[in-house]
Amino acid sequence: MSESLARETPVFELEVIATDIAFEIRVNDLPVLRMPAGRIQTVFDVNPSVTDGENTLSLTVKPRTRGRDFSENATCKVELRRRPSPESEASETIGTLLFAGYGTSAVTGFAESTGARGGGPVHVERFGARATLGFVVSAPFGPWGYTTCQKLLPTEQLRAELVAEMHRIHGFLARKDGAALSRLCALQAADYKQAYYLPSLEEAHRLLGIGQLLSDPTIEIEPFPASILTVEILGGGRLVQLVDDEGKSPLLLRSTDAPEMVGRFVCVLCRTDQGFQIAR
Repeated sequence: MSESLARETPVFELEVIATDIAFEIRVNDLPVLRMPAGRIQTVFDVNPSVTDGENTLSLTVKPRTRGRDFSENATCKVELRRRPSPESEASETIGTLLFAGYGTSAVTGFAESTGARGGGPVHVERFGARATLGFVVSAPFGPWGYTTCQKLLPTEQLRAELVAEMHRIHGFLARKDGAALSRLCALQAADYKQAYYLPSLEEAHRLLGIGQLLSDPTIEIEPFPASILTVEILGGGRLVQLVDDEGKSPLLLRSTDAPEMVGRFVCVLCRTDQGFQIAR
């Protein structure tokens, strides 16, 4: 890495505005946001998913209700931007994926999306319900730790191993064993240290929030679900997760102060020579 590049501290972020639509956004085949339906407007960074050089941003959309067409109001806009530093409020737009539903006054599909310079045209697939844009950036990251891990195949043996690993992680959460969970997140912490320009691994572990989560006496882990979980291969075959029928982590956390509020402990795993590690 050159000295001039090392001084750069860019922030890559997405602005998402969606109405009356279910969708999933991925950066380099890593899910960064999934929404079942409703209305949302948010901005968040995706630095841990971006790499130096060629990248992809994809948006998959579904009707709000299964078996129905998209409503006239169904829209989802995902704008990818770059800020030159974490402190900067200025930004440049790299590319935009824009889906509009099939109503009589709406633009059909992804027609108004704009690709990134040098990234080629927006590629639409899955019967017009998924679009991907390529983009090329200079980023002082990586390669991320998981990119050298073993490639995985969605076999029944892998599923059994993942279920056992998720049970083990569930036990760490139930016992509030922060040391064990932090060891499992060592690779993720090293990546986050790079992605957020942190001075130490200790700062990266604090950013992950495991210590804060486990020190809260009101947070409890729900029993491990008995439902069938699905293996999902990500990150070019080097990452994997188990998801429930909503496509989300089956590790549910609940607050005794507000039982109606449920969170999830997300575990995207990779397999190293020492076993599974939490990568994201």
